[in-house]
Amino acid sequence: MAWVSYERIVEGTSLSGKYGESMRAVERWQIRTDSPLTSKADILVGVSTTIGVTYGTAHFDLPALKAQEFELSPVGRDGMRWVLTVQYYIPTPGKEVTENGIPDDVWERSGGVTSVPAFTDRDGESIVNAAGDPLEGLEKERDEESWTLTRCYEDDTALESDIDGADGRINESTWNGRGAGFWKCYFKGAKRVTTSRLNGSEDGGTLLYIEAQWEFRYDPGSWKLMPWDVGFMELVGSGEKRTITTDDGKPVKQPVGLAVDGTALAAGTKPLVANGGEGFDIYEEQDFEVIFGTPSILPAGSS
Repeated sequence: MAWVSYERIVEGTSLSGKYGESMRAVERWQIRTDSPLTSKADILVGVSTTIGVTYGTAHFDLPALKAQEFELSPVGRDGMRWVLTVQYYIPTPGKEVTENGIPDDVWERSGGVTSVPAFTDRDGESIVNAAGDPLEGLEKERDEESWTLTRCYEDDTALESDIDGADGRINESTWNGRGAGFWKCYFKGAKRVTTSRLNGSEDGGTLLYIEAQWEFRYDPGSWKLMPWDVGFMELVGSGEKRTITTDDGKPVKQPVGLAVDGTALAAGTKPLVANGGEGFDIYEEQDFEVIFGTPSILPAGSS
């Protein structure tokens, strides 16, 4: 009970295409066995080891087309003749077969609009009333820019390493054309995927891997915390504090803007952003280039 021979046949082969879609090539081989009891698993082993067709194998005339689908069906009723039909086409994103059988990274870009609190105008100047006090409760539309990455992992250890190193962090250096601190990384979720490599194994080379989703969001104002430097107390002398009072000596009822040295600003002076106008860094940093590379919808060398 074994594989005996094979030959490529022309009947039933084709090459077709439609504008905007991949061309498709259909190729066929006739396979002979020495017994009707030869298992389909044994025949499948011969498909990859003898004919040389596995998932991702390039077409012999059109190498951009890869083997993506196959069908093994009997010819006649003797059980000793079979026809292998293979469909070749350009793999869809996420279906490119790599050396280890796991798909390559797939980047997607998205945008939108959201409402956020408004504290400054387009020139970065504080929005205040005629008396110089900040106007509260204002909102503005902000364009949202983000990238989504689908990345596959061989095991949980590799995934956990990236989660520990990047989830919830901001870029520590220039990444994707933006300076440090403007991109924030989010781990969105992961799932198990089961597939086959068609690699000569009796089970077709069953492969388990993890498919994970990541999101990277851009904030044009950076991911710093930028509160107003205001309060009810001011610094005096050698670090001592005292209550800020009005001209009649009564404690103020509204927070007052503070200077960089912690003293109260003159009445009517618009407040500054805390920490000398720099705000506060609240998120840990990471080098996104090292872990994820640079986002690109088209893979390198595709043009």
